[in-house]
Amino acid sequence: MKTSLTKLFELRQALDACEKDIGLDHLSEVERAVFSFIASNESVTITSITKHSYFARYSLSTIKRAVLSLQGDGLIKSQKSKIDCREMLLTRSI
Repeated sequence: MKTSLTKLFELRQALDACEKDIGLDHLSEVERAVFSFIASNESVTITSITKHSYFARYSLSTIKRAVLSLQGDGLIKSQKSKIDCREMLLTRSI
């Protein structure tokens, strides 16, 4: 058990170092998670974020606030979908 907990802390330290290197250390936990999701997937919408099991613990308003904050910081951008003009596709800017 102690070995697993030690490994978990080492992973947290590595993740923190990586986020600092990328320049994400000033973001909240949910903002970092949303940014990582957008950066690692294609055709991301707020709906696709909320439907992912990782984000089940966050409310829709929390995710929307995170998206707006990331847009305000210039880390992500949104663009109307060419297929469904009601959808806004989210992509990373950096």
